[in-house]
Amino acid sequence: MKGYIFRCNSKTFQEVFDRQLFGEEIMYLPAIKQISREDYLFLYNTSTFEFSGPYKPIGKGGERIIPEAWKGLFPPQIKFESLPSTKTISFSKIEKIIKRFRKNIYPDMELSEEQVKLILSIIKSTNF
Repeated sequence: MKGYIFRCNSKTFQEVFDRQLFGEEIMYLPAIKQISREDYLFLYNTSTFEFSGPYKPIGKGGERIIPEAWKGLFPPQIKFESLPSTKTISFSKIEKIIKRFRKNIYPDMELSEEQVKLILSIIKSTNF
């Protein structure tokens, strides 16, 4: 079991959920193709600094599953579904669990099993 963090912003957020589709930059295609049903998916909104999940992948990740999504800007894609345990929390609650950041801003996409377990426990213990 591994975890994968996808990103969105205020411009792409609604389309993510309308299509039940995560997309990323082309450099992430190899990672997205290796996602399995046992893995967990998460979403980081870079506009609101909110972190949501877990989500479960539906099918295999690939290139241009829905070619017109996000006007073709994020071709590595994977379909997902929400779970009963899916919540949205502040990214600051899990930020210390993330070990690597791209450009010192964006969390690295891939999470270890240990990181996933820690994040899931934080999400589970968060009350609204």
